[in-house]
Amino acid sequence: MTQLIVNVEDISLLNDLKQAITMLRGVGSIIERTDETAASNKTTLKAMEEARMGETIKCSSFEDYLRTCFDFLGKVS
Repeated sequence: MTQLIVNVEDISLLNDLKQAITMLRGVGSIIERTDETAASNKTTLKAMEEARMGETIKCSSFEDYLRTCFDFLGKVS
């Protein structure tokens, strides 16, 4: 099976587009997903919200990143 992904900017056109695509020969199914539903894992959704709010960790180098990870893991265990 081959997939064709169509990004729709105007949500008001969605129903018409789905109807038109179903009329094409060989179309098996249409699955509608938004960015939010594409990542339905609760942990991922929480991380996305934290990133939107600016709750991120910034590291100046890979070594700084590793140091931050080890510091975090030491606090968790």
